[in-house]
Amino acid sequence: KNIYISNERLLKLVNDLLNISRIESGRMEMKFEETAVEEIVASVIEELKNVAKEKGVYLKFEKLEKPLQKILIDKDAIRQVVMNIVDNGIHYTSQGGITVKLNPALDGTKLKISIKDTGEGMTEEEIPRLFESFSRGGAGTRFWTEGIGLGLYVAKKFIDMHKGKIWAESKGKGKGSAFYIELPVSQRR
Repeated sequence: KNIYISNERLLKLVNDLLNISRIESGRMEMKFEETAVEEIVASVIEELKNVAKEKGVYLKFEKLEKPLQKILIDKDAIRQVVMNIVDNGIHYTSQGGITVKLNPALDGTKLKISIKDTGEGMTEEEIPRLFESFSRGGAGTRFWTEGIGLGLYVAKKFIDMHKGKIWAESKGKGKGSAFYIELPVSQRR
């Protein structure tokens, strides 16, 4: 089990470094296709539910009553973004858990994914640096020593390539965090 975990960690690091290299050299290409974001989120929740359970925290996806329209995205890139943020939420939460929601804009032009945790939270000073390369908040260095601070940087680059927005909010240390991903709902790229 330890070898498997170490292998997965190393694989994630190598993939992050390769993605950064491709992004910064302008060689990263998105493969946009009509995709149901609910399916991406559900697959991430399914993949990480046992990790959350082992840690003793909940992981839930609050689904909408009606399915949303498919939107034009690179499903692998968006999956990696959601996976990274949910995985971080699990690592930085010791009590409570993580909740993921989808919120379509009333005018139908945007889709917002919110990922909220009851974890360590962040200071106002930490938030602006979260999406920089090799940047980690204070909780990151204390609670999860394996991370090197590339995941949110890659996430921001992927969201930028979708002409979307990503940001974080927190009411302070010990008060949890909320990450938001906003994607345009357009028919063309």
